[in-house]
Amino acid sequence: MMHRRKLDSPVRGFTLIELLVAVSIFVIISTVVLANHARFNSSVLLGSLAYDIALSIREAQVYGVSVRQFDSGFSVGYGIRFSSADSYALFVDTNDNQQYDDGVDSILRTYTLQHGHTIAQFCGITSEGAEECSSGGTPIAHLDVVFVRPDPDAIISSNEPGRYSSARV
Repeated sequence: MMHRRKLDSPVRGFTLIELLVAVSIFVIISTVVLANHARFNSSVLLGSLAYDIALSIREAQVYGVSVRQFDSGFSVGYGIRFSSADSYALFVDTNDNQQYDDGVDSILRTYTLQHGHTIAQFCGITSEGAEECSSGGTPIAHLDVVFVRPDPDAIISSNEPGRYSSARV
Protein backbone atom coordinates (compact mmCIF):
# COMPACT_ATOMS: atom_id res chain seq x y z
CA MET A 1 0.00 0.00 0.00
CA MET A 2 1.38 3.38 -0.97
CA HIS A 3 0.81 6.57 0.93
CA ARG A 4 0.54 9.75 -0.98
CA ARG A 5 0.91 13.20 0.33
CA LYS A 6 -1.91 15.57 -0.12
CA LEU A 7 -1.08 18.44 -2.41
CA ASP A 8 -2.81 21.04 -0.29
CA SER A 9 -0.93 20.24 2.99
CA PRO A 10 1.82 22.75 3.94
CA VAL A 11 5.47 21.67 3.61
CA ARG A 12 7.43 21.95 6.85
CA GLY A 13 11.09 23.13 6.94
CA PHE A 14 13.26 25.90 5.54
CA THR A 15 13.36 26.94 1.97
CA LEU A 16 16.70 27.40 0.27
CA ILE A 17 16.36 31.20 0.31
CA GLU A 18 15.61 31.27 4.05
CA LEU A 19 18.63 29.09 4.71
CA LEU A 20 20.91 31.33 2.61
CA VAL A 21 19.68 34.47 4.40
CA ALA A 22 20.26 32.90 7.83
CA VAL A 23 23.77 31.74 6.90
CA SER A 24 24.60 35.17 5.42
CA ILE A 25 23.56 36.93 8.63
CA PHE A 26 25.66 34.50 10.69
CA VAL A 27 28.71 35.08 8.45
CA ILE A 28 28.37 38.89 8.67
CA ILE A 29 28.08 38.85 12.48
CA SER A 30 31.02 36.43 12.81
CA THR A 31 33.18 38.62 10.56
CA VAL A 32 32.44 41.73 12.62
CA VAL A 33 33.18 39.94 15.89
CA LEU A 34 36.45 38.45 14.66
CA ALA A 35 37.61 41.74 13.15
CA ASN A 36 37.08 43.57 16.46
CA HIS A 37 38.62 40.78 18.54
CA ALA A 38 42.18 41.76 17.58
CA ARG A 39 41.58 45.40 18.53
CA PHE A 40 39.97 44.35 21.83
CA ASN A 41 42.82 41.96 22.60
CA SER A 42 45.39 44.68 21.91
CA SER A 43 43.64 47.14 24.23
CA VAL A 44 43.50 44.52 27.00
CA LEU A 45 47.24 43.86 26.63
CA LEU A 46 48.00 47.58 26.69
CA GLY A 47 45.92 48.03 29.84
CA SER A 48 47.73 45.10 31.42
CA LEU A 49 51.10 46.69 30.55
CA ALA A 50 50.05 49.95 32.21
CA TYR A 51 49.09 48.04 35.36
CA ASP A 52 52.42 46.16 35.29
CA ILE A 53 54.38 49.44 35.13
CA ALA A 54 52.29 50.89 37.97
CA LEU A 55 52.85 47.72 40.00
CA SER A 56 56.62 47.95 39.42
CA ILE A 57 56.65 51.54 40.66
CA ARG A 58 54.58 50.46 43.67
CA GLU A 59 57.07 47.65 44.31
CA ALA A 60 59.94 50.17 44.34
CA GLN A 61 57.94 52.33 46.76
CA VAL A 62 57.30 49.42 49.13
CA TYR A 63 60.98 48.41 49.04
CA GLY A 64 62.17 51.98 49.53
CA VAL A 65 59.84 52.88 52.39
CA SER A 66 59.87 49.56 54.24
CA VAL A 67 62.84 47.93 55.87
CA ARG A 68 64.34 45.81 53.10
CA GLN A 69 67.97 44.93 53.53
CA PHE A 70 70.33 45.17 50.59
CA ASP A 71 73.82 43.75 51.13
CA SER A 72 74.64 44.94 54.65
CA GLY A 73 72.51 48.07 54.88
CA PHE A 74 68.91 49.09 55.37
CA SER A 75 69.10 52.75 54.36
CA VAL A 76 69.09 52.46 50.59
CA GLY A 77 66.59 53.80 48.12
CA TYR A 78 64.80 51.81 45.45
CA GLY A 79 63.65 53.09 42.12
CA ILE A 80 62.56 52.53 38.55
CA ARG A 81 64.60 53.75 35.58
CA PHE A 82 63.03 54.40 32.21
CA SER A 83 65.75 54.76 29.59
CA SER A 84 64.65 52.81 26.53
CA ALA A 85 61.51 52.15 24.56
CA ASP A 86 61.36 48.41 25.19
CA SER A 87 62.37 47.94 28.84
CA TYR A 88 62.69 49.53 32.28
CA ALA A 89 64.59 48.50 35.40
CA LEU A 90 64.07 48.22 39.16
CA PHE A 91 67.27 49.35 40.86
CA VAL A 92 68.84 49.90 44.28
CA ASP A 93 70.29 53.38 44.92
CA THR A 94 73.32 52.22 46.90
CA ASN A 95 75.16 55.57 46.90
CA ASP A 96 72.05 57.48 48.07
CA ASN A 97 72.12 60.19 45.40
CA GLN A 98 68.46 59.58 44.47
CA GLN A 99 69.12 58.45 40.90
CA TYR A 100 70.59 55.47 39.07
CA ASP A 101 74.35 55.48 38.46
CA ASP A 102 75.61 52.87 36.00
CA GLY A 103 78.32 50.73 37.56
CA VAL A 104 77.60 51.97 41.09
CA ASP A 105 73.96 51.11 41.74
CA SER A 106 72.55 47.60 41.36
CA ILE A 107 69.75 46.54 39.04
CA LEU A 108 67.46 44.06 40.77
CA ARG A 109 65.25 43.28 37.79
CA THR A 110 64.84 44.38 34.19
CA TYR A 111 61.34 44.34 32.76
CA THR A 112 61.08 43.81 29.01
CA LEU A 113 57.91 44.89 27.24
CA GLN A 114 56.13 42.12 25.32
CA HIS A 115 53.62 41.81 22.46
CA GLY A 116 55.18 44.56 20.34
CA HIS A 117 54.44 47.31 22.87
CA THR A 118 56.99 50.06 23.44
CA ILE A 119 57.23 53.14 25.61
CA ALA A 120 56.58 56.00 23.18
CA GLN A 121 58.01 58.59 25.55
CA PHE A 122 58.53 59.37 29.21
CA CYS A 123 58.19 62.90 30.52
CA GLY A 124 59.17 64.76 33.65
CA ILE A 125 56.97 67.70 34.68
CA THR A 126 58.54 70.51 36.69
CA SER A 127 56.73 72.33 39.49
CA GLU A 128 56.20 75.25 37.08
CA GLY A 129 54.36 72.92 34.68
CA ALA A 130 57.07 72.67 32.04
CA GLU A 131 57.28 69.21 30.49
CA GLU A 132 60.54 67.60 29.34
CA CYS A 133 60.16 64.36 27.40
CA SER A 134 62.37 61.69 25.89
CA SER A 135 61.36 62.93 22.45
CA GLY A 136 60.48 66.44 21.49
CA GLY A 137 61.80 69.90 22.30
CA THR A 138 64.09 69.23 25.27
CA PRO A 139 64.86 65.53 25.12
CA ILE A 140 65.82 63.66 28.27
CA ALA A 141 67.76 60.41 28.06
CA HIS A 142 66.27 58.71 31.11
CA LEU A 143 63.77 59.15 33.92
CA ASP A 144 64.34 57.87 37.45
CA VAL A 145 61.57 57.42 40.03
CA VAL A 146 63.19 56.78 43.44
CA PHE A 147 61.77 56.13 46.92
CA VAL A 148 63.85 56.69 50.06
CA ARG A 149 62.86 56.04 53.67
CA PRO A 150 60.88 57.45 55.45
CA ASP A 151 59.25 59.58 52.73
CA PRO A 152 56.62 57.70 50.66
CA ASP A 153 56.68 60.38 47.94
CA ALA A 154 58.67 59.76 44.79
CA ILE A 155 61.81 61.64 43.90
CA ILE A 156 61.64 62.05 40.12
CA SER A 157 64.75 63.06 38.25
CA SER A 158 66.61 62.85 34.99
CA ASN A 159 70.08 64.40 35.14
CA GLU A 160 69.71 66.09 38.54
CA PRO A 161 68.09 64.57 41.66
CA GLY A 162 64.62 65.81 42.56
CA ARG A 163 64.11 67.94 39.48
CA TYR A 164 60.49 67.03 38.62
CA SER A 165 57.27 67.19 40.63
CA SER A 166 55.54 64.47 38.56
CA ALA A 167 56.10 62.21 35.58
CA ARG A 168 54.21 60.63 32.72
CA VAL A 169 55.05 57.43 30.82
